[in-house]
This record gives sequence, C-alpha cells and structure tokens, in this order.
Amino acid sequence: MLSEKEQSILSIRNLNIWYGDKEILSALSFDVQQKQVTAFIGPANCGKSTLVRCLNRLNDFTPNFRASGEIFFKGNLLDASTDTTALRKQIGMVFRKPTLFQCSIYENVAYGARISGVNRAEHLDAIVEENLRKTGLWGEVEDNLNQTPEHLSTGQQQLLCISRALAVNPEVLIFDEPCGELDPIETVKVETLVRDLKNDCTLIFATNKRRQAARVSDVAGFLYGGELIEFGPTEKIFTNPQDNRTEQYVTGRLG
Repeated sequence: MLSEKEQSILSIRNLNIWYGDKEILSALSFDVQQKQVTAFIGPANCGKSTLVRCLNRLNDFTPNFRASGEIFFKGNLLDASTDTTALRKQIGMVFRKPTLFQCSIYENVAYGARISGVNRAEHLDAIVEENLRKTGLWGEVEDNLNQTPEHLSTGQQQLLCISRALAVNPEVLIFDEPCGELDPIETVKVETLVRDLKNDCTLIFATNKRRQAARVSDVAGFLYGGELIEFGPTEKIFTNPQDNRTEQYVTGRLG
C-alpha cells in the first residue's frame, strides 16, 4: 500500500496548451505526489508559468488560451463543469510579485475564511494568528494587524500573501517565481518556509533558478521548447540526468 507521500494528488495526461495558434506546451504527462515539493525549471519563456497557472484554471483569464488533455484532481479539472472558485481554494497560488488587498493585515489573512462563511471573531482571530505564525510573520506584525500592509518590506508582503493562501487550508499551493522580487535574506525565509510547509500540503514551485529548485524540491521537471524533457527525483535530475539537454541546463551550458 502506498504511503500518503507516495500517492498522486494531481495527474496530468497529454496536456497541450495554446495561445491562439501558438502551441506553448505539448503532450505533458506527469504525476504530482502528496506532501512533496515539485519544482519546474527551465529558461525564461519555456512555459513554466503557463503550466502552473493551468493547474488551477488561472489561464482561463488569458485571451486566446485553450488546452486539451486531462488534469485529474477530484475529476478532470479542465472540464467545463468545474467550479473554478472552489478549485482555487483547494489549489492556491503565490505569485512573483506580492498581490495584497487594499485592507488591513488582519483582513488580508481573514479574507478567505470570511468568504467561506467564518464570521465569529474568535475563530477569525485564531485563523489569522495561526497562519501568520506559520510564515514567521506574527511576531513582526501582531501589534499592527489593523494597519495596511504597504509599510511592510517586499519579503514581509510575500509572507503575508502566503499566510493568506494558507488560511483556507489548500490541498495544493503553487509558487510561481515567489522570490523574483526578494533579496537574498528574504529568499532564504521563503525557501525555508516552502520546505516546512510540505508537512501540511503539497507544493508546486516554478523557478528560473536552478540552485533554488535543487534546494527546495523533492521532485523536479525540466521544461524546454514546450516539452517536459525530464521529470523525476530532484537529486537524480541534478546529479544523473538521463537527457543531454537536462545535463546542459543544470550545469549552466543551456538556457
């Protein structure tokens, strides 16, 4: 019997993605295991963001986007009948640039719980504190919860975004270049958090930084030219790749 960590939470089969007539990704098939960090690497414009945004239907907002194939998460989430609002609670996302609401720190974190029907103050207080503690922000903001987050550093704002995403208890949390706007010290905080969070949920991490993927992930996939060139345990991808293009990329000779 498979352990919890060995069970697939997402299964992608023959996924093809186009913007208009231009094919971005072709015939991708892979599984994402529970309670692991799966990283996608590859040069700029290789389709990493397009792929991860497809996993919670955010690409639906992109003009001329279309996809074929199957992404299994409690059914094929590409089906027209999928409740995308419910899906995005179960598969959350953190972007490259912190995207905060124009309200207090408290309300940023409480937002998801409120729209899910949690209204009692003591319950909201507990949710806000719990998730700010998870990201290490509580001690830095507990006296300023009613202030807007614009005074926070970029790194603190990104941690606040992660706190907000965690507050609805997602099963999967996607990070799309989450350290792209951060300095090295803030980057370390996010990387450490990502490794810790896999005890609570499944993480998907897209990055242009090879070493970052090697540090944070258990499984890695290399995208190049619209194809998934190689997918497997991170250590194998970086130390014993099976495809020459993967070896060239992880050693810095490609891309």
